[in-house]
Amino acid sequence: MNSIKVSIIIPVYNGEAFLQDCIKSLINQTLIACEFIFVNDGSTDNSIGIIQGYQKKDSRIIVISQINKGISEARNTGIAVAKGEYIGFLDNDDFVKDDMFEHLYETAQHDNLDIVVSKTILGRDGKYIIKDPVFDVGILYAQPFIQAEIIPNLLKTEDLFAVWNKIYKRSFVDLNNIHFPKNRVIEEDNMFNIQAFNKAEKIVFIDYAGYYYREVATSKSRLTIENDYFSKALEKYYFDYKKEYNLTLPDSEIEELKAVRFIQRVFYLLYKCAVTKTSLKIKYNYIKRMVFHAKVYEIAKKYNQEVIADKGIYERIVLKVITKKSSILLFFLILTIQIGYHPVISETIRKLNKLTKNN
Repeated sequence: MNSIKVSIIIPVYNGEAFLQDCIKSLINQTLIACEFIFVNDGSTDNSIGIIQGYQKKDSRIIVISQINKGISEARNTGIAVAKGEYIGFLDNDDFVKDDMFEHLYETAQHDNLDIVVSKTILGRDGKYIIKDPVFDVGILYAQPFIQAEIIPNLLKTEDLFAVWNKIYKRSFVDLNNIHFPKNRVIEEDNMFNIQAFNKAEKIVFIDYAGYYYREVATSKSRLTIENDYFSKALEKYYFDYKKEYNLTLPDSEIEELKAVRFIQRVFYLLYKCAVTKTSLKIKYNYIKRMVFHAKVYEIAKKYNQEVIADKGIYERIVLKVITKKSSILLFFLILTIQIGYHPVISETIRKLNKLTKNN
């Protein structure tokens, strides 16, 4: 019988600022039979020194160092050496409650589940907010429901994108060769989950929140313009999910879901670019290239109603900018977001959007 119940994989890249919070939350887990696999992905700060310091006190800590290959390959490295019954993930700037992995493991073991999904505690605008579960909790979902509801959700939204609020049966991951895509810096979680849920036979969502996701403005993955996330979003839109992951959904449905997700990503990237700390000229030129891209216009026109369904006032304004190709409106929208951005205002906009969606 496997003595290690859960392997937690932590990719590390220059994470010294918050790494101790991450490590402490792991070594304090009430589930003792864990291993903590830290994959040092070419850090140039003191991350490795911090991890090794704790390793001397806790033999469950495993350290692997490699040249910088990105978060996907770092996680794949961890999966390859994991020995636990289940696999979990933690980012180096986040932390978890002491009973996080005990709670998820006990749920998984009770029904021999392939995947367990918990709620997430999101760090946003200086406070933490619990994100509600996407689907009803405590219900054993099998392939018919997964194909009808969960796979479309993964293709269309970000609701289930993260891997760090879940645990996955390791034998299931190995048997189906589920892995993170190489050379991706955004939405690699989503692509892992599409593979996993597409093959899973038994999954459960639980009414428990134990993962604290911390939004770090200086994180490499948050550098929207520098990383040219629009080009990466466009690349993901063209990705052939049906061929690569053997999806069973009709081509037309996959195309519509991908199209809606792509435009939603444009909504998000416009806002992130507008509030980033760079010159107005740089951000305007980047956003203009993105918003007025031929493919963005084509999709926005074709799937106008599908894109705007259940959306708020901000998304409706952006969609108007796209379909009208209005440079003036775009400029004033960016300026308004840049000047008006404040955590309190940001939260107010979210509430207004929610009200607008419900009307």
